[in-house]
Amino acid sequence: MERTHLISRLNNWIHWGCDDASTHTLKRKILHANITALVSIITMAVFAAVNLVIGNPALIEVDLVGIPFYFTAAAVPWLNRRGRAWLASWLMSFSITASVAAIILAVYGSMFGVHFYFVLFALLSLVFFCLPQWKSILAMFTMNAALFLYCEFVGVATNPALLDVSETLVKAIRASFAASILVSIFILVWLGEIVASRNELELESLSCTDTLTRLPNRRRMHQRLAEAIAASKRNGQYGAVLFIDLDNFKPVNDQHGHGAGDLLLQEAAQRIAACVREVDVVARYGGDEFVVILDHLGDDSEHAAKNAHMTAEKVRSQLGEPYQLAVHHKDAGGKRVEHSCTSSIGVTLFDGGSAGAEHIIKCADAAMYRAKGGGRNAISFHEGLLTPFAPAMRE
Repeated sequence: MERTHLISRLNNWIHWGCDDASTHTLKRKILHANITALVSIITMAVFAAVNLVIGNPALIEVDLVGIPFYFTAAAVPWLNRRGRAWLASWLMSFSITASVAAIILAVYGSMFGVHFYFVLFALLSLVFFCLPQWKSILAMFTMNAALFLYCEFVGVATNPALLDVSETLVKAIRASFAASILVSIFILVWLGEIVASRNELELESLSCTDTLTRLPNRRRMHQRLAEAIAASKRNGQYGAVLFIDLDNFKPVNDQHGHGAGDLLLQEAAQRIAACVREVDVVARYGGDEFVVILDHLGDDSEHAAKNAHMTAEKVRSQLGEPYQLAVHHKDAGGKRVEHSCTSSIGVTLFDGGSAGAEHIIKCADAAMYRAKGGGRNAISFHEGLLTPFAPAMRE
């Protein structure tokens, strides 16, 4: 239980600032900076524990030198949470650069060759900086290259206490430094791919979803209709498109504001979705118009038309019920508004040999206007698809 609670706390910590990010790119940068801070703290803590076990005075001094950088790393998520993502990224880069530089200059010297591996930190700017990449890369590389050149050509005196460290341990420490840098870079790049993939899926979902009703939008509807036509060609069964227009929608906007209109559209979307099967598609075409795509209606056109008419009638009946809208106003508070809004529905069948999605929608749209012109609150089949059972109009 405590372990789960700790993991939950860490997860919340590394996501500080992500919810308020204005773009997906900024969200990824913030997450990277927070992850980098966590990885840095864990890495320093692991090295501190190992150094304590070894017991060499110089290695213990390393731990003391690194204490301030625990706090600078921990401040990164705190800054992100307060909307200072650019400052958090620069603080993270400074913390990493300064902590390793302090260790090299004050304790290690050139004995472990850490200054060589330190150049790898320049790559971290690729992953977590919020600034334009060329600026961040230039800044990080300049700082790292300057330290590298100083250590390589001027040299740094080695702490005498380190002379007691065996050659095997020196090699192990050198390898651990290189490994920790490479693992950090791997974690951030891997994390970046995960976040980028999630962002792409989310953007794809948003591009195909109506933000008000959460139904598929017109673009996604055309895709699903093309898929339904292809499926109809394979299985030999008819499908149908219902084009729905709300008859009395404009007055609710005029009398009670667009907030009431939005509530009505959301309620209408829910009512339509409740009338169809899970395999069917309900989409918002635009404004107060909706489209329903029905498939697997049978291999006989008359039977398919009957099934489509039954569904259309169910939708027409449900949409004709009064709407109870909880409208909120800034000055007057909230009030409940009752509004009646019938619908006109155009229906057209399709099969695998039908024309494309655009033509099918036009046919259903034309049938809808035929229903609306005949008095509204009606169902009309496309004139080329009338059957003996289904009347042209449903009064």
